[in-house]
Amino acid sequence: MKHLLWVSIACMLLTAPVCAEHGQTGLINVNVGDSPTGYTPPQPVTLFGCNNTVFKSSVSWGTKNQVVGDIPYGHAISDSGKPYFISQYYVASPPAYRGPDNKQYPFIGLVTPDRFIFKGERPAQIVDLDYRILRPTYLKDVPVDFNFKYNNKTCNEQKVTAIPINTECKNFPWNIGALGASGIGQLSHDGGRAFLPFLGDNVDPLQCNVTLLDDVVLAHEVYFYSAEGLTKTINLTALEGASKKGENIMNLVCMPRAADDTPAGCAAP
Repeated sequence: MKHLLWVSIACMLLTAPVCAEHGQTGLINVNVGDSPTGYTPPQPVTLFGCNNTVFKSSVSWGTKNQVVGDIPYGHAISDSGKPYFISQYYVASPPAYRGPDNKQYPFIGLVTPDRFIFKGERPAQIVDLDYRILRPTYLKDVPVDFNFKYNNKTCNEQKVTAIPINTECKNFPWNIGALGASGIGQLSHDGGRAFLPFLGDNVDPLQCNVTLLDDVVLAHEVYFYSAEGLTKTINLTALEGASKKGENIMNLVCMPRAADDTPAGCAAP
């Protein structure tokens, strides 16, 4: 399955304390197809790594071999003194709009790959973006609650304020008749939400699930709270339907990791 490239519209820049060994960095070589709309402002690209490492840049439409460098890579130490390694990244970029004042019916792009692991002394990764493969859709925000209390604690109180997500829609339509796509976004306490694609204006929602990517959250595991208990994956389509009834949705629960528990996305490759 190809990967759908998307990101929460209100994604904010976060930085983490990074002490990379020997000043190591990596780079990506980005190939970008033509704009699907003719509107060609710089297109943002965001990388999400361990311990709130967020790297933001932008690329030009219709241009190959755009090199983005100085991406954090290597050993680091958190504010609490816990060592970790920055090498795994998730890749995201926002929808392409039809103009500066026209954000209806946007285009979602494909990224290949939408996640990678840097390896070696001076690592690099090729990333391809194409916004002309999938059919345009309407988008609707689905909010998240970082202040939901579980065992008398909230994620905000534990200083977990953002987490990347993977949204997978099994029936997202391609222009060639194929179905299914997935991609990366971010939930954040200051406005970052998931969004659900619709085929029509607030009608015909796609069938989508969203999964928390807490393998890059150094000190906590993160879950959705649901009627069935704690889970890493929820049905986004069902949640959007529940929001129409005024029910609280996308409640997040954060649980501290053991001191010796380093998640896969924060370990040396």
